[in-house]
Amino acid sequence: MNIILSFKRVAMLACVAALSVFKLSAQGSQDSQQVKFRYPLDVTMSLSGNYGELRSNHFHGGIDFRVGGVVGAPIYATERGYISRITVGPSGYGNAIYITHPNGYVSVYGHMHCFADHIAKYVREKQYEKESFRQDLSFTPEQFPVKKGECIGKAGNSGSSGGPHLHFEIRDENNVNTNAFARGYLTIPDNLPPVFRNVVFYGIHTRGGVHESFYVGIPKEGFITLPEHSYICIDAVDKQQGTNAKLAVSEYKVWVDNDLIYHFTLGEVPGNMGRDINSLIEFKQKVVRGKTYVKSYVEPGNLLRDRIKESNSGVISLRDTLKHKVKVEVRDIAGNKATRTYTVKRKDAQFAAAQSDTTAVNYAGWFLNNFYINEGIKLYIPQGTLYSSIDLKVDTLPTRITPFAPVWNVASDRIAMRRSASITLGCNLPDSLISKAFVAHVYGEGHLGYAGGKYDTLKREITANVLSLGKFTVGVDLQAPQITATLANNAVVKGSSIVFRLRDNLSGIKNYRVEIDGHWVLAEHDAKTRRIIIPLQHARIKRGGKHKLVFVAEDNCGNVSRLERVFTW
Repeated sequence: MNIILSFKRVAMLACVAALSVFKLSAQGSQDSQQVKFRYPLDVTMSLSGNYGELRSNHFHGGIDFRVGGVVGAPIYATERGYISRITVGPSGYGNAIYITHPNGYVSVYGHMHCFADHIAKYVREKQYEKESFRQDLSFTPEQFPVKKGECIGKAGNSGSSGGPHLHFEIRDENNVNTNAFARGYLTIPDNLPPVFRNVVFYGIHTRGGVHESFYVGIPKEGFITLPEHSYICIDAVDKQQGTNAKLAVSEYKVWVDNDLIYHFTLGEVPGNMGRDINSLIEFKQKVVRGKTYVKSYVEPGNLLRDRIKESNSGVISLRDTLKHKVKVEVRDIAGNKATRTYTVKRKDAQFAAAQSDTTAVNYAGWFLNNFYINEGIKLYIPQGTLYSSIDLKVDTLPTRITPFAPVWNVASDRIAMRRSASITLGCNLPDSLISKAFVAHVYGEGHLGYAGGKYDTLKREITANVLSLGKFTVGVDLQAPQITATLANNAVVKGSSIVFRLRDNLSGIKNYRVEIDGHWVLAEHDAKTRRIIIPLQHARIKRGGKHKLVFVAEDNCGNVSRLERVFTW
């Protein structure tokens, strides 16, 4: 029996059935009411991102429209309805408006530069009322009704945006992001085929019930030698007229000779399934090289399998040493396609070393609750966290980075996870450092990354939830956030705003507060640039006199910075 299909097949299928509550919605169901959405901008339609792009830990859930590289393009309601939600924050969608339409669908407008004046006034009043820049406001239909084509604000670069654009979504009544072009809500000319950027092959074998993969290589002149079992990884992007954007491919197919072994169709992906992208792609390439390849191998815990048709788990199994053909095809939503064909041949001796590891496997099943307990460390990986069973090796490195705990090497950071695992590290901290301690990811040559954690003073251990495995230790953060001011003390401010920079070296900013003349003032935070912008025209202070500004910032380990300035405005 084939090695890829044989191991615990019955248990795996049973677990897939048990997890079926997470399955995705089908694409393109008929709408309960006729909808006619207009384009939300007046500039020429051109995309910088489309639905389903393979982003970091999620599929892109909307459409990114170009706005000429500058902020300020007016945004219009794409259909009549009412503003049902507004969010403001330093990351994510930044300034965003949600409009609910008569058929229950919701259009979303993200990364806005500003809201229309009457909307902005209301939001600002709530910010002062709650003394918080961040807002998540809900509305009734009577508060902010909008007409189709009504201007609701301007396109911008707020939140986690890489440049001025409009992020636009249409969500159905189940809050699933729809593919507006696939459904025909919007149209754009597209007669250009996708483009292959790269293709690589990986070998795969089974050791102790764990499927392990290893890098084989890139085909040269259309030919490559392979081990008995392998799979193909595809890096392809779509192209459209009028943009140099690298857009999403919507369909992938792989044949061996005339047999279709893999067929993935993107469809529509609910936002809560975002991390399942990590099972669709070759996760090792993402971690090591930052590259995103869709792989033909279908892991047993892959919850995207409702849109995958596969044979032999998408694995290329060569039963002889003759030459065979592997054909790859990619399509965009307009039906444009590109293909590549490779000649492959089995050569066992070439890959013997990659499959020769005979060491014992610490088996952790993808369909199980997995525990590891040893002196100084406890690990819990809940059922449904892993996409494949893994070799859960845990050991310590010979050199410490901090005096509080050794560096623990927990399996590998090249293992994809759907949800978080719990890790507990023993440590003996003095009372003065307990509030400053955290579980730390260890990267590269000893760089620490903050994972948080809660310290148990009785057990002398700290526990945190982590979304990746790899190297861990216990660190402390003793350095307060850094507030950088371009405003000198006793300066005269001639403009309409004051700008600071706020950054933290380790645990991250927990909160901040700016007061002028003893009362809270709005201070807008742009996380990507680490800027804090204080719009003085909204600060509720009198112009033409001296004012005292106090800026206080706290990080996630309780370190506090304070800066004071006197200025005239």
